[in-house]
Amino acid sequence: METHGLALICAGLGIAEEDDDGNRIGYSKGEQCLENLKDLVRFLRRDDPQTREVFKQVCKWNIVAKDLIPMFQYCQDDRDLVLNAVKVFVFLTMPIDPSSNEIPLQLEYLWGLKSAITSSDTVAVIVSLLEGPLEDLERELFTEDDWKLVQLVLTLFRNILAIQDASLPQKVGGSACQFLLLRDGFLELLFNENVMDLILVLTQHVAGSRGFLRHDNLLLLEVFHYIFLGQDPDLIAKARFKDSEDGGESIASVENLKSIMEEEKKKLKQCRSQNIARHSQFSGTFSRITMDGSTTVCKGKPAAASNAFHKPHAIQRGASKKIVWDHAKFRVTKHKILELLHDFMEQFLSGSYNVLIQSIREDIQKEQNAIQKNDIIVFFQVVQFATSYQYYMLLNSKPETARDSPQASGFPADSTVFTGDVCGPIAESMKESMFLLVISTWRDAFDSLKQTHEYKLLSVAGSLMKIMIRILDLVLKLLPENSKEPQTARILLYKLFYDQTDQGMTQFILNLIKSFNTHKQSKSDLADLVETVHVIVRLMGLLQTRGTMRVSKGSRKVRKKKSSSDQRQDKDLPSGGEATIQNGNEQPPDSGSLDKGSQENGTSNEHDGLNAAIPADQPEITAEMDGESRHSYSY
Repeated sequence: METHGLALICAGLGIAEEDDDGNRIGYSKGEQCLENLKDLVRFLRRDDPQTREVFKQVCKWNIVAKDLIPMFQYCQDDRDLVLNAVKVFVFLTMPIDPSSNEIPLQLEYLWGLKSAITSSDTVAVIVSLLEGPLEDLERELFTEDDWKLVQLVLTLFRNILAIQDASLPQKVGGSACQFLLLRDGFLELLFNENVMDLILVLTQHVAGSRGFLRHDNLLLLEVFHYIFLGQDPDLIAKARFKDSEDGGESIASVENLKSIMEEEKKKLKQCRSQNIARHSQFSGTFSRITMDGSTTVCKGKPAAASNAFHKPHAIQRGASKKIVWDHAKFRVTKHKILELLHDFMEQFLSGSYNVLIQSIREDIQKEQNAIQKNDIIVFFQVVQFATSYQYYMLLNSKPETARDSPQASGFPADSTVFTGDVCGPIAESMKESMFLLVISTWRDAFDSLKQTHEYKLLSVAGSLMKIMIRILDLVLKLLPENSKEPQTARILLYKLFYDQTDQGMTQFILNLIKSFNTHKQSKSDLADLVETVHVIVRLMGLLQTRGTMRVSKGSRKVRKKKSSSDQRQDKDLPSGGEATIQNGNEQPPDSGSLDKGSQENGTSNEHDGLNAAIPADQPEITAEMDGESRHSYSY
């Protein structure tokens, strides 16, 4: 790196004007200020992502606080200057490469940048740059230049929102509370400067705006992901159901920080207890302070136990396997932030959510080259958060069932689309195509574990499937049986659980539990699997009691010679087996299986009975036994 050239560039940006007391009162631009900014952008663009020497040097010289922030404050009229300063910010705030050097130092610099931006008027000036593009967007005159500017600003906000991690020395040193307050402060700043409303407006135009914003659907998804990262959907859903005492009063922040510190202490104590026998041959005189404050003098070995039944820890030779721990989350410290996030979620689910999720799901299904595995993980996490929020909203408030009246028994063309007030806001989360995508991704991640050894996608897919099934279960509990949404939920349940063979979803989840690895997967993943199985078993029992899902069992009889009339009747029967269902309550018009290549044809008579034959191209449901009976699973 050319340190001398970088120093000349930074020195030529300008000089801050101060009064006698040292307070900044202005900023004098250098003669080549704009050219130096462009050169600084080139330096940052060529910076090595492994070492990031230019980034470290610029942060060490405090160029952001000395030059860039004053430019936004005192040089707002110079649009080119402000635009290039935004580009410098984008490069400085880029996410850290996990394989790069000195990650704790980079995290410290990034938090310093976030603090400088939060405590200044930089965000307001940056938002003002989008005034023209937003007007063109409203008049449907959105151009490519407008799109590039919007993309630049969104990237900056994405980068700053992504600054949430802290190194272990920073947590132990007491910086966690400061970082938590800074994170909430930046979120509140985005709300005050209408940045969150801006994000919602741009998301609504993903499907339109002449196709430009469609290319940024993944960027918008990441913005939502970092807004929701670390938040609790249950607390956000309850924010409006609780009376706020004071808008800025902290809630449970001290308890959360204490729990994190206690968890770290337990880990350290456990590690020390395992190694206590390592120096057990040393002896001496020791003083022990008891709980009542008295002091007891002990002589002997420090590892010797006062309890005769205590067994010393065996010294483990070689590498030891570690158990994966669940990382504690930093909770929101202000009730006001929870209320703002609650209103934001309501607006997001009222229109923008389904548009964004549909566009990304279609891109994933098309297997576009721009879609990477990490994008699928982020996509599942956003869907899981929104679905969890809606789930807790349903738990905390009674849904309005008047619109889903019992008379509305007709089904739309696609009988698996939710249109009511309960699941309508997250209709894209509950579509059959979404279930297909999650299940196929879940299976692929499990099958490729031996090659990839990556458990993140497996964990995220399992958490998403759990909350999706939870939503279906809650719909059946809260709404009348003959209303539209419970009927739609039952159709999806038929398609999910009809296959009770080794290839079915239930057996797949059981295989996940059997092969669970505590050294690679956290206990919360196991809890999700067990909870999913619990809900599935209860739902299957519910479907069987309704007569829509049962096990038919008949004794094997000696085959007799058939008459000519019986043979003609057999020819008219389908060749897919003898599995049938008797359903006296309901039958969906589209009861196809989850397999892409299979469909079912059902015929109904004037009464409520129904006989539906399962075609031969479906997974085999009827199992021929060697004994005296045969079992056929049907729905």
